Amino acid sequence: MERRALIAVVISLLILVIYQEGVLRYLYPPPPADIGEAAPPPRAAEEPKVEAPPAKPDTAEPAHPTAALKPSAPERLVTVETDLYSAVFTTAGARLKSFRLKRYRTTVDPDSPPQEIIIPGQGGNLPFGVELRGTEPLSDAGAGYSTGSERLALLGEQTGAIEFTWDTGNGTVSKRFTFTGNRYDFEATVGARGAARGRNELSVSWDRGVEHQVPSGAEAVFDRTLFLDGRKLHQETFDQLEAGKVLTGAIEWAGYTGRHFLAAMIPVDAPNDRLWLKSRHHSTEAAFLFPISGDTAEQRLIVYVGPKDIDTLDVVGHSLTRAVDLGWFDFIALPMLHALKFIDRYAGNYGVAIIVLTVVIKLLFIPLTQTSFRSMQAMQKLQPQMLKIRERYKDNSEQMNKEIMELYRRHKVNPLGGCLPMVLQIPVFIGLYQALLNAVELRHAPFMLWINDLSAPDRLGTLQLPLVQHPGIPVLTLLMGASMFVQQWMTPTAGDPAQQRVMMIMPLMFTFMFVNFPSGLALYWLVNNLLTIGQQYYMSRSTT
Repeated sequence: MERRALIAVVISLLILVIYQEGVLRYLYPPPPADIGEAAPPPRAAEEPKVEAPPAKPDTAEPAHPTAALKPSAPERLVTVETDLYSAVFTTAGARLKSFRLKRYRTTVDPDSPPQEIIIPGQGGNLPFGVELRGTEPLSDAGAGYSTGSERLALLGEQTGAIEFTWDTGNGTVSKRFTFTGNRYDFEATVGARGAARGRNELSVSWDRGVEHQVPSGAEAVFDRTLFLDGRKLHQETFDQLEAGKVLTGAIEWAGYTGRHFLAAMIPVDAPNDRLWLKSRHHSTEAAFLFPISGDTAEQRLIVYVGPKDIDTLDVVGHSLTRAVDLGWFDFIALPMLHALKFIDRYAGNYGVAIIVLTVVIKLLFIPLTQTSFRSMQAMQKLQPQMLKIRERYKDNSEQMNKEIMELYRRHKVNPLGGCLPMVLQIPVFIGLYQALLNAVELRHAPFMLWINDLSAPDRLGTLQLPLVQHPGIPVLTLLMGASMFVQQWMTPTAGDPAQQRVMMIMPLMFTFMFVNFPSGLALYWLVNNLLTIGQQYYMSRSTT
């Protein structure tokens, strides 16, 4: 097989493998295993700079008391309303019972309810559970907290706080939450006076149930835990977590993430904190463990619950933007994401923004595309002479290769000239892919006609097709495959008919690969193909 065709096939197959094994599994992970069973412990090499301390009576894995406390008073609910969310706290444990994002709906249906972030964990446990650990651990599960608040409403830059207090009988435990009307992040301060005596650690946890069955049209809000240890981001799906893993290190923040949303707890001024992660009984828990000295303890955390929007996370700081994982080519994907948002400010439609951005990228690559096209045309003109050489030296492959290379040298043709420009464009393509895949702005963003969600695969109708995960006909993806077929047919080739048939298989492979990708990606690739077809037609006419 000719070297140029071989390289093209290898590159195309490499892209296919990367996105089938990486992107597709990321978008549609397999159902979690039975997390009631502990996963095998990871190898030490998989946890650099993170160590599990030896078990001691005062450093063993956290364990809630077997008997839950009975509330001393009937449960009361406290509501916090801001521009961005509606949160509900319960006095039973002073925990977060509901957190609904006002600007994001559960499904693409405009009448669907706001996206709910909270799912109770095992035994109904909710976020912001507190435990004073030691030889006689004290948990506030079911504790009856008192509060003077009933409802807090904040607009714009207004700030306000709600505070809960629990009398343990030999001391008090308090939780204070401070909110701002136009921010997703809020502050949580947990304190203990008297009750901390004789105990050595304060635990603040976020319990969450695992979503096994997601309603039709909705998404799994969180599918893995993550934490930032120094400069390294660690992520694990829920079924990868072992039951009771205590981690130490320079842990800046930890929480849960999915494709579009993030919930993270950020300890403030707590360099000696430890992190405990567990997953069992269809529930996960992330808990920070803070050392206690004396009979008084207090820890302050910044909590972020909201979309994985780069600009919003950047305002919060604490390297929270690392939660938006744009892959190896993040230095390309990040500018692409900013460019997409900038164009949308004027276009008012993210589908139009994708088209405009594709045109701009295509214009930037015109010199490379022209170089590639001219090189392939030159190779095509040499095809008759190459066939004669192959026929003459068909029994001597070494001499045949020497003669072919000499033919290239005499005519000043670079056999890699047609592939090199494509190789240089691959990082840009992958960077744009990552930007489109991770853009929360595309979630439920309509384009036109039947495409009402650029973050979901395009489907027209309800016909269930084989190998298609969601019912409906992938019209946009089929158009993309057809345009790729036309583009391949118009591309000058220097190979024999068998090689050309191999290359014509690529449109079918890419169509199969894109059938379950978000429609925003299919739109980008379709527009890119159409622009390439127009460019090839123009260049072929201008050289005849």
